[in-house]
Amino acid sequence: MKKIFVMAVVALMTTMNVNAQSDDPLNEIGVSYGLGVSLIGDGIGNGIGFALFESWSGRKLTNDKQFGSLGVEYFRHLDNPRMAVGAIATYAQYGEDVEYNNQKVGERTRHYFSLMPAFKYYYVNGKNFGMYSKLAAGAMMSVFKSEDTKGGSDSDSKLYFMYQVSALGIEFGSQNFRGFLEAGAGEQGIVLAGLKYKF
Repeated sequence: MKKIFVMAVVALMTTMNVNAQSDDPLNEIGVSYGLGVSLIGDGIGNGIGFALFESWSGRKLTNDKQFGSLGVEYFRHLDNPRMAVGAIATYAQYGEDVEYNNQKVGERTRHYFSLMPAFKYYYVNGKNFGMYSKLAAGAMMSVFKSEDTKGGSDSDSKLYFMYQVSALGIEFGSQNFRGFLEAGAGEQGIVLAGLKYKF
């Protein structure tokens, strides 16, 4: 009788544990905003090349315009609740005006589109709080367009390797809706913030 009771208790606890695990959301979708690598690269490149461009052409670049890195991500949590795999898509934009003799004569714009498979590892994965690291690598397309005030235009596109390494991320909120912050390096952002929904 005692053995039957012990076996019943063990079976009940196992069933409760399986049900508790199955209640945890396995999917998550999120949106984020940050300052990505391509934008920082453009800013540094323009700073270095500014004097050369001005002396070579008599023109100068002014009125920098940035749209930071907007990211959309999806992750699927594995049987091991500390691990998740998914993908990240981002969009960013950088532009500036071209001036000659203090008059605007054109503008240049670059658009960045990236798609990266991703992996996330949780150090803490609780009901209301999580702490993790994230790694992604894939491709980015850079689309360059230049227009002048006389109606002339030029365009070009290139494909690059792109990545996101978030050394530390934290998420907080309810079991289903959470805010998150990450610090690292890559196209999604050096520092980024966002919202996610788990289902």
